[in-house]
Amino acid sequence: MTTEPLAFLKNEIPAHFAKGIDALKAATGPTAEADLDDVIAARAALRIVVKGEGESWLRVENGALTVHDGKPEGVPVRGAIELEGAVAREALGLLTASGRMDDPHAPKRFARLFSARAEKILEGQKLEFHVILKDVPDRDEDVVIRIGIGTDTPPAKPQFTAAISYDDIEDMREGDLTPQQVIGRLRLTGDASRAMALGMMLMQPPKK
Repeated sequence: MTTEPLAFLKNEIPAHFAKGIDALKAATGPTAEADLDDVIAARAALRIVVKGEGESWLRVENGALTVHDGKPEGVPVRGAIELEGAVAREALGLLTASGRMDDPHAPKRFARLFSARAEKILEGQKLEFHVILKDVPDRDEDVVIRIGIGTDTPPAKPQFTAAISYDDIEDMREGDLTPQQVIGRLRLTGDASRAMALGMMLMQPPKK
């Protein structure tokens, strides 16, 4: 797996998403059909900026993900993310070393990040914030990820910041912490009340 962020997005993410769609189609269980339908119905454009190096746009529609150099036409922009190139490479290196991309469940989890239900909850909302990841191994400085929801521009000045430790994120990935518990550990600065309310709505199971 390449650790070059733009090459990773262009060459590996579409195939990973396609594997996720195939896994959702093959899944069984009481929510399998609804889970697949939720991803198939997603229509989104997401801008990812690697600061100082370039950007890529992800487009999801009708159960397919494509990567573009510029803003794709015909789908709504759902958000924008910006991070430093060195940070992106380190994250991809850690991801490779962890073996998580080789987990047979990983493609399905990735595909489910795109959700028509989530789009409906976030429709008309605009959130601009920074996530500050603290105590990252082998780094002297905090990692800052700039995120905009409902906009195509990563925010230079956020409405709020959310600081979380690297260990808490790892504990959530390992299943030792629930997303709700991680939210309880966020150190928030600024007005995050609307974002917290929307986050709790997104974590609620879909109504049957």
